[in-house]
Amino acid sequence: MKILVFADSHGHTIDMYGLIESLLPDAVIHLGDHYEDACDLRRSYPNIPIYAVRGNNDFEPDAPITAVIAPEGVRMYLTHGHRDRVCWSDSGLVAAHAAEQGCALALYGHSHLCNDIVEQGVRVMNPGSISLPRSGRGSCILMEIENGQILSAVFLDTEGAPYPHDTAPKKKKRFGWF
Repeated sequence: MKILVFADSHGHTIDMYGLIESLLPDAVIHLGDHYEDACDLRRSYPNIPIYAVRGNNDFEPDAPITAVIAPEGVRMYLTHGHRDRVCWSDSGLVAAHAAEQGCALALYGHSHLCNDIVEQGVRVMNPGSISLPRSGRGSCILMEIENGQILSAVFLDTEGAPYPHDTAPKKKKRFGWF
């Protein structure tokens, strides 16, 4: 199963549409900051599951703040991150909240920066921003999962080319004495 993961589209959907049309994913995840963009994708692609959570710039009262999904048996914690204390250089409490939910993978946005780390036994990833990146070009994640396993998870730019980001997950470093 191929899943495209977007975050922080902020009303700019053209690159999301282009990537969906060219990569033909089986599902799409939108991690907030313009929840309405995810709603537009649902209307345009009624046969593709579109999972979405609300970001700090979203005000739809019925939109979830977090979600746990399990496509192909991979439990994923979805959040924008603003309520998980995410900042530019830190994934905040995302891993802890994912671990509490029994998730092997946590996906978040908010910082507009790509991230791929392992913390508390949870793989924690941020696709960056598809439309307003803080570093380089717009980005997303293309993930392939099957039978309860993540086969691959790569960062792509808005053209679908590999994004120049070291995608090997890293262990989160705390202070030098930990």
